[in-house]
Formats: sequence, structure tokens, C-alpha cells
Amino acid sequence: MSSMGGMSMGSMSIGNGVPSMFALQQTYWAVVGSVIGVATIVNLINRLLYQNRLRDLSSTPAKPKSVFLRAYATATATFREISYVGFSPVPLGPLTIHFPPLGPILIILANLVTVLVLCFYGLDTSDVWEWENVGYRTGFISICQLPLIFLLAGRRNIIGYLVDMSYARLNWFHRWAARTLWLTSTIHMGFWFHDWGRYDYIAYQLTHDPLTKRGFAAWCILTFIVISSSAPVRKLSYEIFLLQHLVSFVGFIVAIWMHAPAEVKIWVWIPIALAVFDRVVRYAWGAYANIGIFHGKIARFSLFPHYATLTPFPGNVTRVTLNNPGIVWKPGQHILLTCHRIALFQSHPFTIASLPEDGRMDFFIRRRGGGTRGFEAIAKKGRSIEADHDVRCGPMFIEGPYGTHRPLRQFNSVVLFAGGMGATFVVPLLRDIVSAWKSEKGEEYHTPGNRLSATDRIRFIWAVKSRAEMRMFEPQIRTVLTDFNECRRLNPEFNKEIEMSIHVTRDKNSHIAPSPHDDPRHENSQTHIELFDLTTHSQNDSVKTMSPEKEREPDCEEHDCERPTVIQQEEHPNTGNRSISAPEQEHIGSDSGHSAAESTQLLLSNTNTSPTIHFGRPSSHMIIRKSLERAEGESAVIVCGPPGLADDVRLSVVALSDERAVHKGTGAQGIYLHVENFEI
Repeated sequence: MSSMGGMSMGSMSIGNGVPSMFALQQTYWAVVGSVIGVATIVNLINRLLYQNRLRDLSSTPAKPKSVFLRAYATATATFREISYVGFSPVPLGPLTIHFPPLGPILIILANLVTVLVLCFYGLDTSDVWEWENVGYRTGFISICQLPLIFLLAGRRNIIGYLVDMSYARLNWFHRWAARTLWLTSTIHMGFWFHDWGRYDYIAYQLTHDPLTKRGFAAWCILTFIVISSSAPVRKLSYEIFLLQHLVSFVGFIVAIWMHAPAEVKIWVWIPIALAVFDRVVRYAWGAYANIGIFHGKIARFSLFPHYATLTPFPGNVTRVTLNNPGIVWKPGQHILLTCHRIALFQSHPFTIASLPEDGRMDFFIRRRGGGTRGFEAIAKKGRSIEADHDVRCGPMFIEGPYGTHRPLRQFNSVVLFAGGMGATFVVPLLRDIVSAWKSEKGEEYHTPGNRLSATDRIRFIWAVKSRAEMRMFEPQIRTVLTDFNECRRLNPEFNKEIEMSIHVTRDKNSHIAPSPHDDPRHENSQTHIELFDLTTHSQNDSVKTMSPEKEREPDCEEHDCERPTVIQQEEHPNTGNRSISAPEQEHIGSDSGHSAAESTQLLLSNTNTSPTIHFGRPSSHMIIRKSLERAEGESAVIVCGPPGLADDVRLSVVALSDERAVHKGTGAQGIYLHVENFEI
């Protein structure tokens, strides 16, 4: 690369009304700042909207009533419909490529177009005498992108705080911003090489010019970072990736600092300051969260008070429990968990599967590799030695919590999809809404300040491979149903609805493994009772619905049927339960081989309601449609699970949003979609 030293190139203009290179750098950040500013305003409006809905004393608080709110709802629904559009996955041998939705892609393309316009505006690339100008310009535009890349990379993220987006989501933009930087850096280098190539001067510059050697070294390091950050390489060993990424980053910054002239070194110092700020905040918060002296009574036990209880579960899953953690979190958030005894100097992200009011953090960790194998090995080894006791392990170090989404209590209807271990994210969201219902004060419900949730209906769907997996969330589901029945008992005017179903996608005949909660000696169990009575019902068996008082159609549409099963209902006069008969039986899914009328009922002690268990995959389109048809305001759809489930739910939301035509003046309300990825 050519020297940018000597006279101040940044303040020079090539004439013809073309701004200086400093001005073009400022233009880039004016565009970036404007986008962040607009997103920040939207975030503030959403926060005010949440508070407004909780203060609204009408029966439909989630429905916009003013002209401004209706216009805002229409605008956001239109934007969502565009941004949620997805693309069908592409099978590639044993792998399947899943694409991000259109919204993030448009943002990355907008950044790319902005950068390229600034690189070439007013320049004639066909003129050989302009090639040096292109080389200088692209160098200036490349280096000014560095702060954005570091802003998007930090865990204590300034952009994330302003726009209400987690660092895990921003990390995707971080990677693509880095690839854009690599492209402009390659153009920068390419035009200098092209110019020198006319005189066969490339080898001489790389050999004798220190500035060129430093620039080429920076480009080589950046190329390595981009390649090693691709998903296939990154997933080979995430721990090794993190280590080499840190080392590469240091080398890249050093090379860039040595290559850049003094007039643009500010664009190098800013990323360094951002990286230092992120680390200082993280370490300070980590010290507060993990040192016992800051947390009163737990300081008496240990300098590092977090010790975990490990419990093995079926399916190579280990439950890790931290009692009395030193931080507060929100449902759906995750932390980075470190145990040097299991994996030295490694931290792994795990979703918190409990609520703060539980007084503990629960994590369900499936064995995959690395540190997750260590958790399972210690849990099983300890159980084999002391069969009646869980294993204590530690000390544990926590960092976080991280993760954010719009509070679900502001939506009229909430549909929650979980696939397998995705329940660790979804179940706390379910519990949080029901907890708000329970905390609302009966007769004082319609007074200011007593509404804790605008949600009237919840639909929870959990897809698991085997029935044994249901044991993981047995206590949580029991708590939800017990609280729901308690709300109905204490408040005669309670009119909320909740419906839960579990879909077993593979084994119909597997047996439920014993649960630690069935042991009366376990800390969470009071009596030795059989919590799950799993019985396969024939088409004429009685199937209990979630809300016996509510008249509703049975969920035959929830199955992957080619056409709906014709179902008739008869009311049992004494119990209020309905018997469901199916004159026709439809095939469910290609791999289940069971009828749509086949279902299994999950009976929990001391409750009047129960989720139904089906064999086969759920039909997200029909489930969401049924919820939206009854919605009296904005709805939310949340999904956490395998990429296939996320793609299916996203496509369903887009199709139904278009069908409801919220942006065409029909008055139908919008749909908020949040897709939580498995990998952080």
C-alpha cells in the first residue's frame, strides 16, 4: 500500500465539488449515527408504549386508540412484514444452509452501498491517473469503519443499550461489517497494486517500503480474521476461535496503527478505547457478581460464593443450579458461566431457566463437547457414588446477564414456540406472564397501577424428540398451572386463557425416566407422588382442555395434517370435559405414523387443567392463525429452537401478517416476532 504520510491528504479535495476525505469520513458517521438515532427513538417509543398499555384501564390495552398510535402500529407492522421475510433453507450435502431474514440483510446492504458510494464518489476508475486518488480514498473510508466494528462487538454494548438489542444479535452485524471493511481494504490495496503494476513495481514496494509492508500485513491479518470467523471454521472449536480471535485482533490493530498516518490515527484510538471500556465494565461487574463480600450473608461461606448443584437428566442433559446468585436478571436472559475445575479459562453462554423470585439460577446443559461434557461427567459420577444426593461443584463464576427483547406483558396474545432445549428460553417467559396475572389484585384490578400485564391469552407449544425430555420442566409447568388455577379461584372476574401442548416428534412408546423431583428427600419435593400420568388416549377418550369454561375448537389444526380432521365435541354434564371423536383420522408428519386423534394427556397433581401431548410436529401456521383470530390488540410470537422451527415460524408470521393486511387499513393488529437463536 502507498504511503498516506507527508502532506495532509484528508483535507484535500479533488475538485469539481467533491468533498474532502475527512468530510467523507464524517458523512459515513452521519449516516451511521442517523440510523442508530432512529432506532433509539423507536426503542424509546416502544418503552413508553409498554408503560401506556399497563396504565390503560380499558379491556383492550394492547389495541392502539389514538391517531398517533394507530399510525405507529401501521408503520411498524409494515416494516416488520418486510424485515421478517425469510428465504427457504438450501440443503448442501449433509448440511443445510439457513439464511437470515430480509431486514438484517437490507441493513448490511445499506452499509455496503454507503461505503462504496463514499469510496468512488466523484472518481473515474477508468482513468489511470485517478487510481492513486482511489487508493487514498478507499484507505480513508476503510479506516473510519473500525469504530463501528468494535461498537458492534462489545458485550457491554453501547449500541445495544440504545436500540435494545442483545450483543448476540449485534455480533452478526459485527461480522458483516468486518467483511465490508475487508472488501474496501482489498479495493484500497488492489488499486495501489494496479497502479504499481504498470511499472512492475509491486515486488519492490512489498520488499523495501515499510509502510507498504505494514499495510499488507494488516490486510493479511484481516483476511485471516474474516476466514476464521466464518461459521464452519468457528464451530470446529469455539474456545480456540476466541483465543486466536483475540490475538489476531491485537496484531491487526498494531499493524493498522503503524500503517496509518498521524492524521487518521484517531480512528485507531477509538476502537482501542472501546475495547478497554468493554473489558473494564465487564471485569468490574464480574467482580461485583462473583465476590462474596459484596453480597452480605453469602460472604460468610466463601470469597467466591457461587457453588453449583449438578443433577443428571435424560438425554445427556445436566441441570446446574446456583442458589442465591449475586445478580438479578429478566426472563429470557443468559449468562456466561465459568468453572475452572471443569474447563480452565473457558466461559460458555447458558440461558437462565428460572425466575429471580425462585432464589436460584437453573441451567439445563446438553452435552455437546468441551466444558459441557465435564458438567455431565461430574454429575453422573457423583450420582453413581451417592445415589441420593446431587453433586456440588465449584466455585462458579458468572458474567451477565445478557440478552433483551420487548417485554411480553404488553401484548394481547402471546404464542411461545420451543424446540427441545429452547424451552430454557421460553418457559421463563411463560412463567413471567402467569406470575404477573397472579400478582394483580382482584377487585382493584381496574385501578391505576395495578395492571401488571396486558396479556389475555398465552399459547405454549413445546416440541421434543422423546417424552423423557419433558421431565426437565415438570416443576415449572406444574407451577404455571397451579398459579393459573389459583388466579381463577381467587378472582371470579379472571378471564385470562392459557393453552399448552407438547409435541413428541419421534418416540411414541418411550417410558418416562424417574425424576429427581419424585424423591421426597429432594429439596423441591414435599411428598412422594407421581406427577406425570402419561396415558395414550384413543379417539373416544376424554381429553381435558386448558380452560373448561371456554368454548373452543380442538386443535386438530396443530398437526401436520394434509387436511383438518373432522372433530365432534360432546359436553360431559358433570365434569365440563369434552369427549372428542374423530370420524376421520389423518396422518401426522412423515415420520410419526400416528393419527391426528391420538393424543396423550399430561395430568399434574392438584390442578384442574392439563397440557395435551401429541405425536408429530406442530403446524405453526395454524397455531398462530388461531391465536391471531382472537387477538384484540398487538400479538407476540416467540420461538427458540432448531433453525428449521425458526424458519417455519418466521414464514408463518410473514404470511399471516400479509393476510391480515394490517398496513392496508383493515384495523387488524400487528405481530411482533422474536427469534432466539441457540448459538450465542
